[in-house]
Amino acid sequence: MKSQKLLFSILFLIAFNSAYSQYKKGDISLSIQGAPFTTGYGIDDFGFIGLATSEFFIIPKLSAGVSFFTSNNTAFKNNSGTTIHSYGVIPSLQYYVFNKNKFNVFGQIGYGYGFEDLTRGYIENSALTVFNIGVGGNYNFSENWMIKLTIPYFKAQNVTIDAPAADGVTAFIGVGYKL
Repeated sequence: MKSQKLLFSILFLIAFNSAYSQYKKGDISLSIQGAPFTTGYGIDDFGFIGLATSEFFIIPKLSAGVSFFTSNNTAFKNNSGTTIHSYGVIPSLQYYVFNKNKFNVFGQIGYGYGFEDLTRGYIENSALTVFNIGVGGNYNFSENWMIKLTIPYFKAQNVTIDAPAADGVTAFIGVGYKL
């Protein structure tokens, strides 16, 4: 129910916002971002999620993007004895609701696929579906370079064993480059 309200709020902003945009049709941007990753459930593992994203601006305020992700739950700390590596791709749409020369804010929605290697003394390869919806912003510190912050809600489902793989909000920070 909460995700439906968030989706309708973003769609409302898309439909009724008339903010100026610095981007024009055909612009391309590339970014690399990272976020901490914990397994939760009382397990004290600490890892990392990385995103490499490319965006193509269909119109000045709307871009189609594709993010390639990888995660490792034990990059820094492994108390569970279980290592989980995930890889995949998430196509998405970004709508820039506030866009000035130095700073902009966007809403994002995406759905993708991937796979997960879960090691518990053996390896189990599993298929994933990943849904994300969120917000983000860019701070342009030069004509082409920016600092990028994205705060998505992720819901990843392991469809092979019919179990949740990830569910929650996290903050990704990184750098981007406008071609």
